Amino acid sequence: MNKKFILLIALFFPALVQSAPLSEPASLRETIPVDAVGYLRIPSPWGVFSAPKGNSLAGALAHEQHVQQIQNVEASVYQNILKRAEALTHPVLTLVFHHLRSPIEAIVLLPENAPPPFANILISAKLNFTSIEEVNNFLKKVIAKTPTLMITSEVSPTGYGALMVEPVSILLHYDVNTQILKMMGGMMANQALFQQTFESLVPVKLHPMYDLENRVDTSHQGHFQWFNLQRILPIVFGFIPRQFAQEVVPKLNKWGLLDIRGAAFGWGVRDGKGRLSVMIDAPRTGYREFFPAISNNFSLIAAGTPKSVFSLSIPTLEWLNGFEKVFEKEAAPEELRDYRLLKEVFKQKLGFSVEDALQALGSEIIGFVDEVGGFVAIRGDKQRLQEILMALKNNQELLKSGLVYETRHINGKEYHHLVMPQWLLPEEVPPGPVNNEVVAFLMELISRFKTNIYWMEEDGYLISAAIPQMLLDRQQHLARVPIQQWLQQQQRQDIRSSLFAISTTSKINPRNLYYGYLNMLNMVANLADANIDMFAMPTVTELNLPNIDGTYGLQLDIADSGLALELTFETHPLEFIGMGSMATIGILAAVAIPAYADYMKKSKVAEGIGLLGGIKTLAEEHFISSGSFPEVEEIGSPTSGKYTKNIRLLDTKDGYSAEFNDPGISGKLILRYDANTRKWTCTHEGMSEKYLSSYCK
Repeated sequence: MNKKFILLIALFFPALVQSAPLSEPASLRETIPVDAVGYLRIPSPWGVFSAPKGNSLAGALAHEQHVQQIQNVEASVYQNILKRAEALTHPVLTLVFHHLRSPIEAIVLLPENAPPPFANILISAKLNFTSIEEVNNFLKKVIAKTPTLMITSEVSPTGYGALMVEPVSILLHYDVNTQILKMMGGMMANQALFQQTFESLVPVKLHPMYDLENRVDTSHQGHFQWFNLQRILPIVFGFIPRQFAQEVVPKLNKWGLLDIRGAAFGWGVRDGKGRLSVMIDAPRTGYREFFPAISNNFSLIAAGTPKSVFSLSIPTLEWLNGFEKVFEKEAAPEELRDYRLLKEVFKQKLGFSVEDALQALGSEIIGFVDEVGGFVAIRGDKQRLQEILMALKNNQELLKSGLVYETRHINGKEYHHLVMPQWLLPEEVPPGPVNNEVVAFLMELISRFKTNIYWMEEDGYLISAAIPQMLLDRQQHLARVPIQQWLQQQQRQDIRSSLFAISTTSKINPRNLYYGYLNMLNMVANLADANIDMFAMPTVTELNLPNIDGTYGLQLDIADSGLALELTFETHPLEFIGMGSMATIGILAAVAIPAYADYMKKSKVAEGIGLLGGIKTLAEEHFISSGSFPEVEEIGSPTSGKYTKNIRLLDTKDGYSAEFNDPGISGKLILRYDANTRKWTCTHEGMSEKYLSSYCK
């Protein structure tokens, strides 16, 4: 009857019988006070390893069979590693790898105008203790391994307890029903303040930290730290010498740096991709008002699906004007005069001003590789660029140096070609010990190298390539993909505020990452002596994992609200160098472990070759004097080694053989003597040649 009842529940209410996850999202962040000084979230190891976080492996990690297998592995890690090593390790290791069921969160609170010693730290985490007795027993183990820590009050049936690390008091409460541990630590912490503080925490819908957090980690399971610089900077300035502060603070204020609201660092998942970000929450104030934020709106089209994109977006003309406004306020009169003179010389030499050049080139430089090839595109002022080209073309000094500009019309399209000489070479060969005629000849050859730039106009962009054929092929390629659409939809990179951005693809895709993850899971299971059923795990076909290239990118954003440096990846930032995440380590392990096993077998065979080689001299002397080879024991040579066994005279009496202790190395290694040539030959019988040196193959 009970079995039937359970079966009915499983059929009609599957959520009630699904396995509980090993790590749940953070929750203390939802109640962070607006005046908090800082926040820290340290992810659970099992959360990093196996919790679904919305990236490309989320479906696989949330699969019921995976949850069951990972719970089996975690239990085996506890039973077969942590418990066995209990006398050798600190209980905190068991806390983190067995009892922890959520990230560890910490909030720093400091009353207004209070000095830093008055700060209190709130800590919260979900654990798997089911009784107060378990909590107290665990605390006793921690105390036994931590001499500076003492229990001032055991956890009572109501869940309250207290610890002490002189001079810091640590108050705690454990709720057996929710399994949430709450703690407060600080020099001024006491029971009344502890209860009052946690009771006053209420859900917060709007907080300056949330925008930064959601930019890097919407799963709320990754690492994240946030600093309220509006609270921290005044404290810092209170500790520096007054004279130094009087010199530095006004300069920082000119650039609006005292208006920075906050800073954050995090690693998590957003929009299905992994993110690693450093962010500064700062309005554009002070001199920074002279420099407009980046605002990109690429309309460039790639020939087919892009493979890589690089963009550099600088509002150069506006930033030059901003620089000059700051320079006029800060520079000495003679420095300002020299700057203006330099700009005038530039215009006289080239026939156009710095402003003309910046306006012609525009604010966007985009390099991209698509199905045709590699290109560089700029979006500037077409008319101003044509004026500059005409000025260069009519500049007699430049023409003498070899500059050439021409246009061609092919199939109704105009193509441009600019040839630029090697202007940096000296006109005369400097005297020296080397033959001047040789140097002059080499310099003449080098001077013949020219920089050739080919470009065409398309949809407001000047698109250039190393050779004209790429431009011609681009026109014949029918497929068209908007680059900004590709960045947003496939790469999941929003570069509308990016000063520079790089986005590329890699063969480390979701399918490869899943295979690598399973490989790593198998390795951890072996290490923990866990009995898991890998056949029960879903396949990539069942999970419908896409067989598309992985996404990797880097960008620096400058927006009205602040700055951010961000890495984009599939699951782990160290994928950039092909290693690092649990999944990627698994991919490498599939290659590294067999390679290491082969290396060990080669070293064992090498020992056998060395032992046989040690016989040669004495055996050959015996052969010359008696006409026959001796047994190994007769000449005092070893008949075995660490990895080698049965070193003996061949039945044919013309050499020696060796076998190996490793059952994975079958056959015999043979050293045979040719009486006619008086040479030894290393060969084998039934051995795999991949373990042999070239001498014995």
